[in-house]
Amino acid sequence: MAELVDARDLKSLESNLVPVRLRPWAENMHKNIIIILLSICLGGCAKSIIPMPGSVMPERNNRVLPPESYGNYPDNYQQILKIFLQNKIANHEDAKVDFINKPSQMSVSQFGNDFSGYRVCLSVNARNKKSAYTGYKTHLFIIKDEKIILHLFDSGLLKIPFDLCVDTDESKTMYLDDIPDEKEEMTINEMDKIKIDEKNTEKYLMKNIYILCSFDSIERTFVFNENNKILSESIGIDEMQFDNVQFSETHILGLRLNEEILINRISGSATSTKSKTSISTGVCELLNSKKF
Repeated sequence: MAELVDARDLKSLESNLVPVRLRPWAENMHKNIIIILLSICLGGCAKSIIPMPGSVMPERNNRVLPPESYGNYPDNYQQILKIFLQNKIANHEDAKVDFINKPSQMSVSQFGNDFSGYRVCLSVNARNKKSAYTGYKTHLFIIKDEKIILHLFDSGLLKIPFDLCVDTDESKTMYLDDIPDEKEEMTINEMDKIKIDEKNTEKYLMKNIYILCSFDSIERTFVFNENNKILSESIGIDEMQFDNVQFSETHILGLRLNEEILINRISGSATSTKSKTSISTGVCELLNSKKF
C-alpha cells in the first residue's frame, strides 16, 4: 500500500526538482518537428480550408461612370511614370521599359475598392541586387489628375490580367471550334498587310510626280510617272515627252532629241547635257501636286 504524502512534503519536493535539459541534438530535433508540423498545417489550410481570395486579382469595372470620374488626360504621363519608377526601382539607371499602350479611361476594382483614371501599362525589365535582369514584368498604372492612384505588377502572388492592358476587338474574335481544321495558305493579318501594301503601291505608281527645276534662272516643269515610265516636260500648253526613260531609286534619266536630262531624286540636283561642251546644272523641287 502506497504511503500518503503530506501536502507540505510535496511542495518541498517540487521546489527541489531540477529541470532536465535536453541534449543539443534532441533539442534541435524538437524544434524541427514543430516547424515541419506547422508547415504541413499551413500548407493544408492554404490548399483546402483557406482558399485564395478572388479580390487579389484586379478586375475591370464595367459600370458606366461620368467623364469627371477619370480626371484630366495625363499629357505628361511618361514623365510621371519615370519619376515614380526611379523611386521604386533600385537599379533604375539601366532598367528597360516598353510602353504597351497610351493612357485610356478605365476603372479597376481591387480588394473591394474602385480606382478610376487613365490606365497605362508598361513592361519593365530591371536588374536585381545581383545585377542580373529578372525578365520583363507587366506593370499596371492608374493615373488621375497627374497622380498615380494604383500601381500593380506581375509577381508571385499577383498576375495582371491580359484584358486590363490590351483592348481586344470583338469583331476579330472567333470561337475555338470555328478555327479551320485545314492549314490556310495565308493568315488574316498577312492578307490585310498585302492588300494595304498593294493599294498604297498602286496609288503611288499611278500618281504623277511634278518636278520644278531651275537651270540658269530658267524654270522647267517636268512630270514623271513611274508606273507608265513617262517623263515629260511642259512647255506652255504643250507636253514634250522624253524617249528611253530610265529610273532607279536615286535617279531619273530621260532623252529627247539631242538633250539628256538626269535628275537626282535624293539631292534634288539636275544636269542637262546637249553636247559634250554644253552642260548645265540645276536645282529641282518636288511638288506634291498642282497648285490649281
